[in-house]
Amino acid sequence: MKIWHFSAEDISGGAARAAWRLHRSLIDQGAESTLYVRYRQIEDEPEIVKLPPRNDPFTTTLINKISNHLPGLRRGPLITDYKFNPDLPPRVELAPLLDAGPDPERILVLHWMNDFLNIRSIRLLCDQLQAPVVWVIHDLEPFAGGCHYSFGCDGYTKQCGRCPRLGSHDDNDLSRRIWQRKKDMLTGLPITFVAPTSWGENRARESSLFHNNRVERIPLPMDTETFRPWDRRLAREALHLPVDKKIVLFGATYLNDRRKGMTELARAFDRLAAMMPADRVFLLAVGHDGRKLIETLPFEGRSLGHVSDELLMALIYQAADIFVSPSLADSGPMMISESMLCGTPVAAFDTGIAPDIIETGKTGYLATLGDFDDLASGIHMLLTADDLIEMGARSREITSRMHDPASVARQHLTLYRNLLMAPWGSRPRLYADTGFAG
Repeated sequence: MKIWHFSAEDISGGAARAAWRLHRSLIDQGAESTLYVRYRQIEDEPEIVKLPPRNDPFTTTLINKISNHLPGLRRGPLITDYKFNPDLPPRVELAPLLDAGPDPERILVLHWMNDFLNIRSIRLLCDQLQAPVVWVIHDLEPFAGGCHYSFGCDGYTKQCGRCPRLGSHDDNDLSRRIWQRKKDMLTGLPITFVAPTSWGENRARESSLFHNNRVERIPLPMDTETFRPWDRRLAREALHLPVDKKIVLFGATYLNDRRKGMTELARAFDRLAAMMPADRVFLLAVGHDGRKLIETLPFEGRSLGHVSDELLMALIYQAADIFVSPSLADSGPMMISESMLCGTPVAAFDTGIAPDIIETGKTGYLATLGDFDDLASGIHMLLTADDLIEMGARSREITSRMHDPASVARQHLTLYRNLLMAPWGSRPRLYADTGFAG
């Protein structure tokens, strides 16, 4: 079996890290796995292959000019700070892969496609390589006309158009055209979706494009050895944090990302300040722009900035009493699972992976989505709970079983073998001349 993963990056960003972890887990199980990327940071793993830039100066120049104008295009009334995939031509040269030709043992696994591969190139890979496709759901983008998160818009359950992400009132806007392109080129292909969470599974089944496709629930693999419980006092001493206060950790790659809910978290902390003495709580922020945010909050705190080292991140989880995830739209975040693996209970809004692994009073607190009063109550409940250590132990037990890399890899390999066993004649037809080049 030859497993080809496609991810725009190898390690930068949540989806990239998830792709790399799955790739490594498969290798550890003896599988032949290759991770193809546009941007590569890991230099000492030969199984990660950086694809060459597209050898077409005119198209590359055109793409760059269009990309430079996208920030203005992206300003819509619903959200002003998150990505929209305009389905531009692929940024890499695919000829080296296409020249390999069909192989009955090959599986294609798609991850983050934005600014990497477009709809046409995905279809071309299917046609030329004659391989089944597994698409891991990291957000809404596979099912929608460009957005990664819909923020209440249900266009992806219909046919997009009038996209609030674009500030559009046109039925036949860019989102409708991208949706139609996916319908024309991707529906009917042998694409199986893998949903790491119930959130992703539900989005796939609601999708107007792919609701008839096979959807499997397989969690993401996590490093359960790095992310594990440790002595809280020693962790605090190592990080020079107070040992006599309740430490509340929160974080995201970009704390100013509206999707991550820091406005709601700030309001929850304001409510918490009326419930607990200020000198009992210490806030700890991880992510870009944390210092500015900490300065506005009603408790003493510290920002550790962006943390990419997993050993350091594990130490931070181990030092905290609880982790708070105020994300408003998320397929994860992985920080919830990482925290729980370290034995640190979580208070979170009811989205992403949170409802799959958080049980109020057992492993943390699940708050009504967007309700900062409820979130404040949950934070207070956890900080004053007599059985917080027991909650942490249950959190570790649940997540270590769910995210065990060997178990996750075996589930993927079972799926891949099942897909490869199906005779090509019984699979949806995908060899018709599509009439386009990469």
